Amino acid sequence: MVLRRGALRVTLALAERLPMSRNMLLLLAASIVIFISARVERAHAQESAGPASVEKHVFTKDVTIYVSDFDLDAANVKVDPGGLEGEVRPKIIESPRKREERDPQAQAKMLVDLMLNCIVDDLHKAGYKARRLPTGESRPPAGAWVHGIFTEVDEGNRRQRAVLGFGAGQSKMDLYVTLTDLAQPEKPLYTVGKHDDSGKKVGAVATMNPYVAAAKFVLEKNAPEKTVKKTAAEISADVVKHLKEYEMPGTSK
Repeated sequence: MVLRRGALRVTLALAERLPMSRNMLLLLAASIVIFISARVERAHAQESAGPASVEKHVFTKDVTIYVSDFDLDAANVKVDPGGLEGEVRPKIIESPRKREERDPQAQAKMLVDLMLNCIVDDLHKAGYKARRLPTGESRPPAGAWVHGIFTEVDEGNRRQRAVLGFGAGQSKMDLYVTLTDLAQPEKPLYTVGKHDDSGKKVGAVATMNPYVAAAKFVLEKNAPEKTVKKTAAEISADVVKHLKEYEMPGTSK
């Protein structure tokens, strides 16, 4: 501002002593000086203000944690009362539980249900309010949201949604889990290919978002219940760790 005023005073003083044509040139020069000085002052002001403040997630101990079903596909295999479609039915009628064990869709549901119920229970034990968020239910405007996807790599070395079923894909799955502040929703954890029918295709190619932080866990497709519970405990511990990092001071119990 001092530079701008000084340039203007000098220019006006000289203009009073010079002819009209030269006055116009001096006024033009003064305008240029004023413009440059204004830009310099603005640059200094931005430097002194420092970098733009990053919006920080803040949680309280009373925050509700919503846990959505982790994305997991199942092979499209139908199971009839006597066994798999196309098989010779056994002479002994199978029990409903036995049929569920042979049904990929039932297996996927059992795996996800077991893992999510364990995560919710672990979060309760840690002192947090938590509940499952059923598929199709709208996400609340506030709270912490835990969601994830089971993935595997196909023959073309592309990552896709993992598929449970007879001989489907690899024997191991990579589980990516992320925690989102519902008050400040971020970009999606992953996107699906344009030719995969909006993600409805079984084993759709999944492109992970590099800008969304996610914890990775490895799990066998036929993992026993003990292993599933152990992985769930690791996930809930990781969620609690991140909640505490962003917990509002003075809210711990």
